[in-house]
Amino acid sequence: MTLEAGATAEIGENCPQGGTWYPAGSPSQTRSIGIGNTMPPTPNGEPHWVLKTPTGDN
Repeated sequence: MTLEAGATAEIGENCPQGGTWYPAGSPSQTRSIGIGNTMPPTPNGEPHWVLKTPTGDN
């Protein structure tokens, strides 16, 4: 099941959906993260990542 844009992932957990993610509150700071990779720390200490565009790998 592909997650939709707006889904969130916590720092340190495995990425639930490959795609373009951005730190909560900073939509211009995107980063591509592949499914299963560890969600990295956010650049400015934001609490979690938000999925902007899923790539279809789930």
